[in-house]
Amino acid sequence: MILGKPLYDKLPVWTQSLAVNLMSVKTYYGKYGRIFHDASARLTINERKDRGQLLDEQERQLFGLLEYARRHVPYYRQLGCSPNRFRDWPILDKQSVASKPDEFVSDQFASRGLMVLRTSGTTGTPLRVWVSRVYHQTEMAFRWRHKAWGGVPFLSRSAYVSGHSVVPASQLGPPFWRLDHVEKRLLCSSYHLSPTGLRAYIDEFRRFVPVFIHGYPSSLYVLAQYMLEHQIQDIRPRAVFAASETLLDFQRAAIQEAFGTRVFNWYGNTEMTCNIVECEAGGLHYRTDYGVLEILDDGAMVCTGLNNLAMPLIRYRVGDVAVSREGLCACGRAFPLLEKVEGRMEDYVMTPDGRRVGRLDHLFKDAHHVREAQLEQRQIDELIIRIVKLDGFSPEDERVIKAEARQRLGDSIRIRFDYVTHISRTSSGKFRFVLSALA
Repeated sequence: MILGKPLYDKLPVWTQSLAVNLMSVKTYYGKYGRIFHDASARLTINERKDRGQLLDEQERQLFGLLEYARRHVPYYRQLGCSPNRFRDWPILDKQSVASKPDEFVSDQFASRGLMVLRTSGTTGTPLRVWVSRVYHQTEMAFRWRHKAWGGVPFLSRSAYVSGHSVVPASQLGPPFWRLDHVEKRLLCSSYHLSPTGLRAYIDEFRRFVPVFIHGYPSSLYVLAQYMLEHQIQDIRPRAVFAASETLLDFQRAAIQEAFGTRVFNWYGNTEMTCNIVECEAGGLHYRTDYGVLEILDDGAMVCTGLNNLAMPLIRYRVGDVAVSREGLCACGRAFPLLEKVEGRMEDYVMTPDGRRVGRLDHLFKDAHHVREAQLEQRQIDELIIRIVKLDGFSPEDERVIKAEARQRLGDSIRIRFDYVTHISRTSSGKFRFVLSALA
């Protein structure tokens, strides 16, 4: 936001809408300049190449990246690994990068000219990622190329039901959205999926008529359930795109039935290391022009991003699990196929006022002294925030996390902190970000 979030939340609706559109004007050409259009053309050509061409080009791009990292990235420079022996480069985990992120930033970029993204992902471990403004346009090209796979033209009218905190969580009545006229986006709060909010969203979708809908699977599923229960059959976008969480089979079935169209799954991460996208034939393709994907014997995904030269991450363990698939896809695109991507499965947090809120990793994005975090809900009116602290954790960190939770969950739920030395894994070694006794 142009304004600070606490001030923004106090503004009247028309002023909030103005702030949203001023921000969109400010960022538009940073997303969609000449580099975006050049990258879009290049990616479109790649979609017509055969498998051999794609892998040859990936190998050349990878060699260039390794040579670049060896010369210009402090962490890799001190390793002294050869660009001719990719498998000798060590596998990184998130904690290693989070503990010393500056060592992964290229000396070819001035920090003041870079964008800083924050993520806590599925592990709850906060991480800062530096992205060049040149690469940001390339990233937008990858995203819009996937929209094209669903038959959606550039800048089509869209509704986004994801982590946009465009209205305060304490707001009880609609509108729970703000309209971005610049990019033709209806930005919908995923934190207001109560019965009242769902009715309002359906009415707004009818008025706005989005060409496509994009959102978290958990949020889209809640909308779909409501539509099916109330036999709503007049919201018909051209495509629905699901991202940022694992898309479960029962969610896909409900969303496709409710909206009467195909769901296209998108897998990516803030670290910009891997892009897996679903086509119109149902194939899950990993884009070889985005990164290199290795799948270890236990299914763990190890990824190398090829395009963000400001902070290249090589052989980075993303914390998710995938299963590969042989053969070519009926869509005709030659990118390698995956059977499925697992991980990112989160329960909802229920609120006393009847809302179901998912994808709450946002709580920890600005917390710099948290090793790991987990949410547990044993009763409807209380949320336990379990934290493994890093040195330097202070009452201010707790205040920031609690404020983020209040933004999304409102004031009707108690928030209790539980500080521990470690967070248990499941029998299969997986981390569950949300534990709920109310599911």
